[in-house]
Amino acid sequence: MITDEDYSNLMATRAHVASDPNWGTLIAEKEFIKGMSLLNPQSYGSRIEKRIMHDVQGYKIKASENKGDIGLNGKNVEVKVSLLNSVNDSLNMVQVRLFHDVDYYLCVAYDMRDISTYKKYVFLLTHDQMAHECKRAHAAHGTKSVNELNENVELRLQVNCNEGDSVFERWQDAYGINLNEINQFV
Repeated sequence: MITDEDYSNLMATRAHVASDPNWGTLIAEKEFIKGMSLLNPQSYGSRIEKRIMHDVQGYKIKASENKGDIGLNGKNVEVKVSLLNSVNDSLNMVQVRLFHDVDYYLCVAYDMRDISTYKKYVFLLTHDQMAHECKRAHAAHGTKSVNELNENVELRLQVNCNEGDSVFERWQDAYGINLNEINQFV
């Protein structure tokens, strides 16, 4: 049970985090991600992307350029993040736009299912590797009949991040990296 006091404190923390777009930029990653988990995906996605951009020493690409989120070593990188928790065990990559000029896809799942053993899974895929993986993806929007006429369909791809899951283990082996080493690959 959540006491009234616990709920009030949580809502006050949420309001504080939500009202300050720079909240958490100077704190440990785990504490930052705990704060981000209080926000909706649209809000936390851009904030986590901003932190990743800072951590890898990249630069922001304008959305209007249709070539990813972050520039890094002259390459275009699209960032996809998910928070894993008791009700979501998947890295959800929504609005994968294979028709954009993206060189790499950086996909990060922050595992908060047991906060005492917090960890993250980081995957780096080339455009061609993502195109191959998206053979099992679905349209993020619209009906099948409408999308058959559309060359530029935004895709949705999911990877269940559970030990023993064959796709997850394959992704770890094929695409898993340490975020601190991304500059060696891009």
